[in-house]
Amino acid sequence: MLGAGRIGFGVAKELSLNANDVSVVDSSAEVLKVVSERLDVKPIYGHAADIDILKEAGIDEADSVIAVTSSDEVNITACQISDFMFGVETRIARVSKRSYFMNGEIFVRGRLPLDVVVSPEIEISEIVRRSISIPGAIDVINCMGGLVKVIGIVCQKVAPIVDMTLKYLATMAKDLEIAVICIKRGQDNLILPTEDDLIMAGDEVYFACRASESVGALKLFGYDGEWTSRIVVIGGGEMCSGIIDSVLRQTELDLNIKVIEKDIKQAEFLSEKLNDVEIIHGDPLKVEVLKAAKVGEAELVISMTDDDKTNVLSCLLSKKLGTTRVSAVLNESSYADLPYTLGINTILDSRLATISKILRYLRKGGVENIIEFMDGEVEVLVIEIPHNSYTIGTLTRDIVVKNEAHIPAIARNNEVILLPKNVMIEPGDKLLIVAKSHSVERILKMFQAKPTYLS
Repeated sequence: MLGAGRIGFGVAKELSLNANDVSVVDSSAEVLKVVSERLDVKPIYGHAADIDILKEAGIDEADSVIAVTSSDEVNITACQISDFMFGVETRIARVSKRSYFMNGEIFVRGRLPLDVVVSPEIEISEIVRRSISIPGAIDVINCMGGLVKVIGIVCQKVAPIVDMTLKYLATMAKDLEIAVICIKRGQDNLILPTEDDLIMAGDEVYFACRASESVGALKLFGYDGEWTSRIVVIGGGEMCSGIIDSVLRQTELDLNIKVIEKDIKQAEFLSEKLNDVEIIHGDPLKVEVLKAAKVGEAELVISMTDDDKTNVLSCLLSKKLGTTRVSAVLNESSYADLPYTLGINTILDSRLATISKILRYLRKGGVENIIEFMDGEVEVLVIEIPHNSYTIGTLTRDIVVKNEAHIPAIARNNEVILLPKNVMIEPGDKLLIVAKSHSVERILKMFQAKPTYLS
């Protein structure tokens, strides 16, 4: 692990907790002291692209190099050295500068010795793009080859399923099926539901449904299916520009987007670049500026300045002015818990998004997707069953562990089985699995292929 910042620490923590031998290189002695006190890793002080330092860290025997320092150039160079001099199998680099992604296809496989390039801004951009693809959604993820959508939504007071236990959900749904994955109630209460749990107004609910039935499923939670149209973005930096470019390409959405930018030069630049977007120059912490942007009429306000305090406060002011839903991008973990208690609907943490992508790749072995909740305490996986898996012939009920893991859906031969209670697992099945993080590695081993001599 090269770099022990927020991302490096998070990945090192997950890997070390799952019995991996991890060396952490960083140029800050103070940071390394904290890492060595809190994690079971080998701390190495020095420059991440120094060959002698890499040797000291054990690169000769490493299976993977994960370069996530604050310098893109150091990360790329370290991966090149790891490949050319030491033949490390897996090389992952954090690259933050948008210019690397805008000037040709430099990261096309084969041009640089990088297996995965992770960008915190791009990961957040993708989350925002997904979240506005369905009205009122916190997040929307297509999985299982597009057959299933996993949707996060806040249950409205007018929803027909409010105060109803899940075992009666089928009577309300009638012509459609949904599988509730987890329920977040308040700041710290996350429920892996059983049929005896109920859904309450204000719950943050993640559920799975067939892609063709998503609009009908949303009605159960109090949403009428009309497309979100009015969006205000606070902070007109590079991330904002990239997100808006991506969003406007979604031709099925009729969007009215406004951007509030404090810096006059950046505001002028955006005005020239984004012809279909209204740019408002002003301080987002001033009520008159927010009123000029008509945040009170917006379905969604996203604050993504470089300052966490500004993001939190501007969201709170927007909420007070009548915004339906607010999202804040956070850069520092010190603010991670505060916004939920203040009424901010969604926290977009670039650290968690980047860590998730790195872990998803390292796990490989048929893992298609990972979502994390509660700072990584609960994960949602999509696993494809190999032809010689240990679990073939096992009933789903024998894998479910109350409050630890459950299987909301199976995709088989382009068909979806939701809430499979007594379904026998077959080769090629794709399983949607929800599990506490400390159980994930055990579950992955359960589904892995048998050794050749046992097949």
